[in-house]
Amino acid sequence: MTPFPRPVLARAPLLALLLGLAAPALAAPAANRFDGAWSVVATAETGSCTGPYRYPIVIRDGVVDDTGGNDVDASGRAGADGRITGTIRSGLASVAVTGTLRGSAGSGRWSLAGISPCTGRWTARRTG
Repeated sequence: MTPFPRPVLARAPLLALLLGLAAPALAAPAANRFDGAWSVVATAETGSCTGPYRYPIVIRDGVVDDTGGNDVDASGRAGADGRITGTIRSGLASVAVTGTLRGSAGSGRWSLAGISPCTGRWTARRTG
């Protein structure tokens, strides 16, 4: 059996320390400052959509999701800078959402393409 060269063995504790420090960072994503429960109200500006529409959402580690218990599927991303993009689906309808979160509030635009296209604005407030 050939022994490892001394320089490799001398660096082994340093390598183990670096890997140990990096492992927690790789294992769990960092919490996003916008994580929590949010209440979103969307109002229509153009097209045949009515409204207002209300959506409870939750952001976990920057990932947008609906809270369940309703007939919509919300998904998307909230960046650390507050920019948010996502989609809200209900049946065959798919609504594209963009905007910005600041502190405990947010606003932006949404659009629904297809047979009955419409657009509008949304506002949000943190509820938890």
